[in-house]
Amino acid sequence: MKWFKLPRNLTLQIEPTSACNLDCEICMRRNLNRPVASLSLDNFKKILNSGKFRYVGLHGWGEPLLNWQIFEMVRYAESKGVSTNLTTNGTLVRQNMDSILSSGLREIAFGIYDKELFSRSLPQIEELIAERNNRNSKTPTTYLDITIYKGNLAQIPSLVKLGSEIRIDAVILHRLFNIYKVDSSAKCLSDDEENELFTKVKQLAKKLKLKLYLPPVHTLPCRIVKRSIFVTVEGEVTPCCYLPEFSLGNALGQGVEGIMKSEAYTSFVKNMEDHPICGKCRW
Repeated sequence: MKWFKLPRNLTLQIEPTSACNLDCEICMRRNLNRPVASLSLDNFKKILNSGKFRYVGLHGWGEPLLNWQIFEMVRYAESKGVSTNLTTNGTLVRQNMDSILSSGLREIAFGIYDKELFSRSLPQIEELIAERNNRNSKTPTTYLDITIYKGNLAQIPSLVKLGSEIRIDAVILHRLFNIYKVDSSAKCLSDDEENELFTKVKQLAKKLKLKLYLPPVHTLPCRIVKRSIFVTVEGEVTPCCYLPEFSLGNALGQGVEGIMKSEAYTSFVKNMEDHPICGKCRW
């Protein structure tokens, strides 16, 4: 497990804000007892500079575009040679369009799970892609990031088709995480349901000439922990964004690299299979 010893070239996942303008039924946020807060640019710089990162993902349990300094964070990271990604629900794209296109942002993902809800952001995403293409720009690369579960299984092909119609660059499917403080009515697909869906969607994507990324088989040690570290808006460091209340230390005081060299982090990695959440996860 050498990849746990030194935090080189990791992806930093960092939460710009815990505020959100939606209340999605499959989101953990509604069950987290956390105050609403936003990350300052100064604290973002401290966190980013406290480890060796090649990539920073701006996302968490809030809507990143609600943080008014979000694009200053993007510019700062890019100036340091760190590639940037932002995940959004897409409802605030129009009012931030010029900043999205001029900030240097490399990738933008639109998290969706419901066709009716997606209709609110679809025209804005289409406008963004059209304007990017009008500017003869290749960035940001655009993704539809679709959560799959029993409640929206029948909608997945039509969501993929909608992505193709607005000329999205790629579609990502990811499993619902329903272990930690998520509505019990939200159910994951069975292996058979997944396999049937993946076969259907791969055929559709090939027909549409659309890039498609499917979730791999879950393994332990976890691929997410291998490649990334998550920092909350308060600066708390946790191995995964799905463990927002499991803190290994605070990056603003200890630094990300220092925490990843700590006994607490090492112990977590060694005992991941026995962790009450990680041991059950198949994300």
